[in-house]
Amino acid sequence: MILLIALVGCNDNDNEKNTNISADFESGSIGDIVKISDTHWELSVRNDNNNSELPATWRSWWYIRMENIVQNEPIQIRIKNSGWSYYYVPIYSYDQQIWHHFSEDEVVQNSAHELIINKAYTDDTVWIARFYPYTFTDLEKYLDTLRGNPSIDIQIPGYSQRGNPLYLLKITNFGVPVASKKRILLHARTHPAETPPSFLLEGLIEYLLSGSQEAINILSTFEFYIFPMHNVDGVMAGNYRSTPQSENLELMWFFDINNPLDLVGYVPPEIAILHQYAKRLMSDGGPPVSIAINLHASNSEPDIRTFFYPHFGTIDQGYEPDESSLWEKQLRFIDAVANQHGADLLEPIPVEGGGSFADKTYPESWWWANHQDQVMAMTMEMTYGRAGYAPRWIEPDDFRSLGRSLVLAIPDYYAHPTMVARPANRASDILRGVDLKYPESYPPNAPDELKE
Repeated sequence: MILLIALVGCNDNDNEKNTNISADFESGSIGDIVKISDTHWELSVRNDNNNSELPATWRSWWYIRMENIVQNEPIQIRIKNSGWSYYYVPIYSYDQQIWHHFSEDEVVQNSAHELIINKAYTDDTVWIARFYPYTFTDLEKYLDTLRGNPSIDIQIPGYSQRGNPLYLLKITNFGVPVASKKRILLHARTHPAETPPSFLLEGLIEYLLSGSQEAINILSTFEFYIFPMHNVDGVMAGNYRSTPQSENLELMWFFDINNPLDLVGYVPPEIAILHQYAKRLMSDGGPPVSIAINLHASNSEPDIRTFFYPHFGTIDQGYEPDESSLWEKQLRFIDAVANQHGADLLEPIPVEGGGSFADKTYPESWWWANHQDQVMAMTMEMTYGRAGYAPRWIEPDDFRSLGRSLVLAIPDYYAHPTMVARPANRASDILRGVDLKYPESYPPNAPDELKE
């Protein structure tokens, strides 16, 4: 429920514009709305599902519509109650199609970590958001553009708790025998407002279907399985991190210690669907999954770039051979992405990943418990700020470019099975005199965002 508080006094002026702000549309979200005047507003970021028992760090996403605007006159909007203290620059649109970042001159942050936007608008209606939205409707429209392509099969392996379809995209050259291929599994939007992975997947898919000779070769060598929107109900509800039942799906891969291949019966259907599909791919007689990428985005300082969560470390650091093998595979994959996309656009590789994930209930925990180093399973985290593109702020096409780089990194990863990451890209080094943003022990510590 949105609380609208009007602090304006009585006004006999019939020409009063009566501007209003709402979030009653797909993926829209805002908490309390305080109208001081038509040109002065205070907005509070809401808890997912208005559940005040959720962690403060789950308050991040907001997306509003402002109507009946006083045009060409500066309007101040103060954003309060965010669970994160980092400065950022929101975006706005007059049609929900073409989006623009505000300029940094139009967005300041006060000592209470409130964001204050001052801008004059040229249209009667404007949409403003924390970051570029990507709704379930956007996904379905995009999938409609892919239907009929002979290299893609769009499936619905199951439905969410609210009865919405969970799409699965299988992309390959269907004329090449399965036995000669390698299988890649990707999933995105477990945390619903983490929209960068959706744009990455568009770039990845568009490259695979581009018809270029390299794309043709990749489709003949690999099968891609993609869950593009894992938490569809949360996306539609305008949540940041959870389902409408306030569940964090990232942490709910609950498996039986005595039979870790199976999950317990009470996991949400969104997890059960992804798990059953992954399990089938490992046991249907075809080649097993060898890469599983879990796509996310992270609240962080504006200049943090895309990073990964590799696991374990070297034998010299005290890890077992299979643990060290997974570590080296992950570093090799990160290095392949850096070679394609540019090392300056990725955070450096850590000296050590640690093994705490193995005792938790992430997707990667399940992969490790059952398949150890045979599946290179890892989380990839994009970010929302300048992200290596300074002075400008990152845009959807940058994520699409990263998606193309990710595709091209995959055959490179397999072509060089003994390649290890360049030492200059390890977190123990200082690159060009710039202090590294993350500590040497991953995952990043608070106040940076963890997978939880």
